[in-house]
This record gives sequence, structure tokens and C-alpha cells, in this order.
Amino acid sequence: MPEQQGCLFDGHVAFGPGFMEDYAGHIITDQQVALVELIANAYDAGASQVEVTWPDNVGDIFSITDNGTGMTREQLDQRWHTLSYRRRIEQGEEVEFPPDNKRRTRIAFGQNGKGRHGAFCFARQYELETWRDGHCVKAKVLLTDGGSEPFSCQIDHETEKRGHGTRIWTTIAKAPLSVGMVRETVGAKFLVDPSFSIIVNKQTLQLLDLKDLQSVEINVGNDQDVRIHYIDATHQYRTTQLHGITWWVHNRMVGQSSWEDLDGKGAILDGRTALAKRTSFVVEADCLRPDVRDDWSGFRDTPQTISVRQCIRDYVIHKLGEVLSQSRKHNKTAALNETRLALKRLPNLSRHMVSRFVDEVQNSCPTLSQGDLVRTVQIYTKLEEARSGYELLQRLAQCTPDDLDTWNRLMGEWTASSAEIILGELKHRLDLIAQLQELIHASTADELHELQPLFARGLWMFGPEYEAVDFISNRTMATVIRKKLGGSQSVISNRRPDFVALPDRSIGVYSADEFDPLGEVTGYRKVLVVELKNGGAEIDVEELRQGEDYAVELRKANLVKTDCEIVVFVLGATIAQGAFEDRVIGKTTVKPMMYDVILKKAHARTFNLHRKLDAARPRNAEDEVMQEVLTSTEPLLDSGGDA
Repeated sequence: MPEQQGCLFDGHVAFGPGFMEDYAGHIITDQQVALVELIANAYDAGASQVEVTWPDNVGDIFSITDNGTGMTREQLDQRWHTLSYRRRIEQGEEVEFPPDNKRRTRIAFGQNGKGRHGAFCFARQYELETWRDGHCVKAKVLLTDGGSEPFSCQIDHETEKRGHGTRIWTTIAKAPLSVGMVRETVGAKFLVDPSFSIIVNKQTLQLLDLKDLQSVEINVGNDQDVRIHYIDATHQYRTTQLHGITWWVHNRMVGQSSWEDLDGKGAILDGRTALAKRTSFVVEADCLRPDVRDDWSGFRDTPQTISVRQCIRDYVIHKLGEVLSQSRKHNKTAALNETRLALKRLPNLSRHMVSRFVDEVQNSCPTLSQGDLVRTVQIYTKLEEARSGYELLQRLAQCTPDDLDTWNRLMGEWTASSAEIILGELKHRLDLIAQLQELIHASTADELHELQPLFARGLWMFGPEYEAVDFISNRTMATVIRKKLGGSQSVISNRRPDFVALPDRSIGVYSADEFDPLGEVTGYRKVLVVELKNGGAEIDVEELRQGEDYAVELRKANLVKTDCEIVVFVLGATIAQGAFEDRVIGKTTVKPMMYDVILKKAHARTFNLHRKLDAARPRNAEDEVMQEVLTSTEPLLDSGGDA
């Protein structure tokens, strides 16, 4: 048989001369990355201090020394000779500290053991000294040209030495970075942990010395201020343990740096994103010292810590919004563009609602992907299209009773979804009328105050112009009226800050935004004030004058423009002689109305369709979760706010 051609294979693996560059990548090619990795190793060794000697020129000495746990000869052999050393499997996730370091909680950076090769970024060989338990090991590590091993680690000798730590040094073979850049790179990475001190060329790095540091003090209530430092480390590398929000109390770190929200509201940022990896917030909250847990792993849940954490969360989200503003604008444009055809079919108000929804989503979910944002906007736009069923209600309102039978036949030609939307809305309105019918003659304050939220959902009863979904409760204006009326806390209830609650009446204020041709908010186009008198109360001239005063106070407070229309409805059981006419003063109109009249208007506007609705309403299976929410007796969280 002819001799087979080929190479002989003896079972041994060989390494090419460029293996380490491929394996370790930027760790041995980028000096910033290399130094960060070497310091991270010291951090993972439980060091409280690391000292760097940084060279000025080629041929000078580079060294890094820490006071961490150090290594025995066996540990050095295992860790330095094992490629892809799995640190968390071999040593665990938490850092081991030397006996004299009182710090007992720290999460390690290291994962795959590549960081120790950072010294090869400065020269092809370096020396290493590590000591613990009274024993010191010295070794020389050399980058090979390939062959049976990519690098060699030879033990030179062993001696006795007190203490613990590790030192790596070499003569630098390439032009070094400036010491200023080194300080910024290292400081932005590690200075969020005050238990870890870094010295570069005998100068201890300080957080406040960072060039790109931004600091601000915010008031967190009770005349207490908290100082927040924002760090944007543009020269960043993969590890993320020291990024996010870091809490300091009397220059000691509480818990761990993290983007996770302490109040259980989810992560503010995904730690895997580029923004999360380069961004840090340090919060100096000395006022929370009484609420720190004994082991400094976090804060106890007290009213003060909950309030302070919410203030910090709001600030961080706002700051991240500023950082992301340009990309958000681009993402918003792209998302709206994907739904352009549907948006063209929507009225201006609905377009505004979609636009505001996108802003809220991006604000609450800063790391939402572009694809998810597009899908979310598409869903919300479809919902807004569904809301266009209001136009059908307006058409029904223009019909005579005889025409209603015709519309009933036409309903068979509607799509099932359109019919369900309209019938559901009509049923909702009839149920609201039924609730009002039971309460309008109530004489107690508690029942009176239950009316105001119901009227907030039934503004459509006052006329077609209030059909628009943009009339919403306005806390700021309600506060102005509350101050105008005066009284102690026992007289004016603050249980519901979105309306003014008194024993004999309640006042709600609702506003609608005004928009310019570009869709930007320019103020309020109309303000509606609804004053409800208790059961049996009569509306007299003095009550109407009081309504005028509300409008005067709102204008005096500069909350509305001089040409903004303000309409005040005063509702009671009866109206006194001489108080039947509307009072019109400039752009202010005060309208007296009896409860029975407003309910008759409501019934007229729903065409007495209760029986037909029950017969025609689709009988779809109820959503179990939705039913549970709707029938829950737990109090609702107040989500109202200023318009």
C-alpha cells in the first residue's frame, strides 16, 4: 500500500505565538483595561488598599501592591497555571478578607481568571510576590513565543514574611498613559467603595477629585439634605459590580452598588447595558444612620428611608433621562414612524396621548429596546383607535328616538369589537348614573365626598364638550381653592388631595391642555370647577358669587392665562329665587344646576338604552384576573396629579 501523507500527532496541544492576545484581548493590549483588571484582582483579594507606581517613560518601573489575603504556593500554582480559572466556582462569589480587615461583605469582580494577565500589557515578563500566613512566594512570569505553553510561571524562591498581600512589577516596555488619565480611569471605577483606598504615585485618590464628577444636594424632607455624586466613566470595561447606586453613611458603604431598586420596583437600569456599565451614583445620606442595619447590608424599612429612597430614585431617573435625551428622541421618532398610518387616522387629542405615552414609557423604562418600544406603541395606538368609539356616541346623541331603532339594526353590521366598545361604554355610563342616583340626596359628608370621584368620571353629563378624555383632575388648582377657603385640618379634609372636601360641600377642579400647531402644550384651554352641595342644600346667589371667587383665585395664582375659559358648575338639591340664571363675568361662567336636572341630562344623553344594552352586549368570558382586580375591596393607590 502507498505510504499515507500527513502530520504526526503525539497527543500534545501546542499554542501559537498570538494565543494570549486572542485569549485575553484588551486585557493585554489596552493599558486602561489592564490596570483596572489588576486593581479588580486586589479588590477580589479582600484588600483595603492598593498602591500603584505608575511610570512616566519607557524603561521605568510599573508596580501594583495590595494588602489582600495573598496566596500560598499551592494557590498560586493553581490560579496562575489554569486558563479560564472559574473564580466563583473555586472561591465563591463573596470575597475572602484578611483577618485584620473588619469588612465582611464584598462581591467579587472576577469570573474567568483573565484579569491576572493584565501585567503582560506592560511587558512580556513580570515578577510577582505574594505572602500570607508568614510565608512568601516569589515568581517570574514570562510570555512565550508559543509551543507547549502560552506563558510560564517559575517559582524563584520562598521566604518568610509577615502580613499578607501581593505585589506585581515590571519594567514597562511601551509608552505609558498619562498619570492623570490613570487617576480618572481608576477613580471612576473604584472610588464608589470608601472601604477600598487607591494610591497612585503616593497620592491617594479622592472621589471629589474626579474631573467628570457632578454633585448636587437635594432636600429629602424634614429639613434634611442628601448629597448625590454622578460619575460618567467613559473609559469603562466589562465588570459592573461597582456601578449603579451606591449609598454612603458617614463615609462607609451600605450594602452593595446596584441598579436594583431598594423599594422593590425593579431595576432602574439593566446592568448589561453600556450606560449602566459607565454610570455611577454615590449617595451620601448621613441622615439615615439610625436606619442602617447592624451588619451594614442595607437600611431598615422606615418611613424616612422609604421617603429618601423615592427622592433618590426620582433624581436618578431624571438624570438618566437627561443623558438619554438624544437617543430617546431618535427612538421616539422611529417608534411613531412605525405607526404613522394609524396615527394619521387619530384625532389630535389621541395623537397627543400617544406621544405622551411614549415619553412616560421611556422615562419609566430607560433601557427598553427599540423593538419593544415599537411594539408597545403599536399596541397603545390600537387602543387609542378603539377609543374613537366616542365619535359613535356623538352621532347617537344627534339622533331622534325613532332613529335609535335604525341604529340598532345597523349594529349588526359593525365589527364585534366596535359593538363591544360602544355597548360597554354605554353600560358603564348607566351604572355611573345609578350610583349617583343613590347618593345625590345624601346629607352626610362621607357620602357627599363619594360623589366627587363619580362626577370626575362623568364629566360628559355636563355637555358634549366634556366628552374629551383630556379633562383631568388638577391638584394644584384644588390646592389654591383649599387655601382660599381656609380652615383647619379638622375642617378641610386632605384625604383626597385632588379635590377640596368640606362637611357641607366638595369642590373638584378639572383642566384640559391647550396645544400649539406642533402639538406642544402651551397652557390650559379650559378649566372646569364642579362644586357639589350636600343633600337638601339650596343654591343661592351667595353660592354663585363663591364660584366667581374660585375663578378669581385661579387667575390671581397665574395658573391660567387671562383668556382661559373657566366654567363653574354649582350643584344642589334646589335653586333659590334669583339664582336660576348663569352668571357670566368675562371668561368666567358660573352655572347653577339641580342634581335631578343633571341626572335627567345624563339619562337623555344615554337614550334610556339599558334594556337594549343588556340584550345586545356581547357575553364574552370574563377575565379572571381582571374580575379579581375590579371586585377587590383593597384601597386604590392615588395616582392623580397636577395637569
